[in-house]
Amino acid sequence: MRHVSVGLVGLGTIAQAQHLPNLALLSALFRVVAVADLSSQLTTAIADGLRGPVFTSTDWREVCARPEVEAVLLLTPGAHQQMTEEALGAGKHVFSEKPLSLTVAGAEHLAALADRTDRVLQVGYMKVHEEAFADLVTGLETIGEHRLIRHTVYHPSHRSQHAHVGLLRFDDVDPGALEADVAYQSGQVAQAIGDLPRRWGDLYRKFLVGSVIHTASLLRTSMGELPRITHAEMWPPAPAGSASQPSNLFIRGELSNQTRVEISWLWLPSFPAYRETLEVHGTEGSAEMSFPQPYLRRRTAQLTIRHPKTPVRHLGGSETAFVRELRAFHAAVTTGQLPRDAHGSAIDLAWLQEALAGLAGRAGVIIGGEAGATRR
Repeated sequence: MRHVSVGLVGLGTIAQAQHLPNLALLSALFRVVAVADLSSQLTTAIADGLRGPVFTSTDWREVCARPEVEAVLLLTPGAHQQMTEEALGAGKHVFSEKPLSLTVAGAEHLAALADRTDRVLQVGYMKVHEEAFADLVTGLETIGEHRLIRHTVYHPSHRSQHAHVGLLRFDDVDPGALEADVAYQSGQVAQAIGDLPRRWGDLYRKFLVGSVIHTASLLRTSMGELPRITHAEMWPPAPAGSASQPSNLFIRGELSNQTRVEISWLWLPSFPAYRETLEVHGTEGSAEMSFPQPYLRRRTAQLTIRHPKTPVRHLGGSETAFVRELRAFHAAVTTGQLPRDAHGSAIDLAWLQEALAGLAGRAGVIIGGEAGATRR
């Protein structure tokens, strides 16, 4: 089994909490040969802890241009459309943390570009890589006709979730580079939802696309579709919340087979620990999958299928979803089995725009951009 030489773009929270330790664990599969971050001191500190010579830069484009880099891992916060397009254009395989793009058109464009260049484009939907997920999909066929699906997230403060990581941080980032990134992200938001007050843009980019997109990928992958949204509300009323103090979210929907779907995302800043559950209740039994806090290593999802004849209890596997998604990426690069993540990402974004339109409608706000165009 050969090594894949990778370049990392973005060395912040998710890189330090998950991807860097997991790449070290999978040293038989991957070799990190280049890293980039807006902080020069951070790139040096990370590179010093890696094996062998490692190219460092504060410009992600230089990583994409390196001939020794076979694949690029995009681990920065925010949308990755521009980075992904340049990396694919340079002939690199791409693993992109979510979101791939902030626009449906952008995700569709990247999916087509990956197909055209015959490059792997995988999105960081790690929850569907849980070892128990395959058993969930199989188990759903044993519980009869589905009646109700519930997905619930109990979300404590962000700081409490990664306080254990001991993140390396430096204050040497060029303000101009940050301003350029903010301008790019704002432009993507405007294309997606129109020229709305900033709070609505933050609600879309930081909350719906930043977190609730995992709900979309879970439902789409396990159910084969996303629900038609029949009700969406936030309390305090949107957009009263902020990225640091978001509102709570409730969405009700319906699948094509009339199964009802309820989605709750609860902001509980002093809650003891992150919790997330997916429940599916059918005429002959039920399934429940509980997911671990995303910044904890060596934690896996657990699954219970309640059925009188074929009960299943999956206590989690030996490898985390973050490790398994990297294994899947390596397999795709080395075998040519291209994932369909980018196509799915476009579907997820369209659904999140539908949710935002419902929330905005309750507040008397008219959504613009591509989200508004699809509703005219």
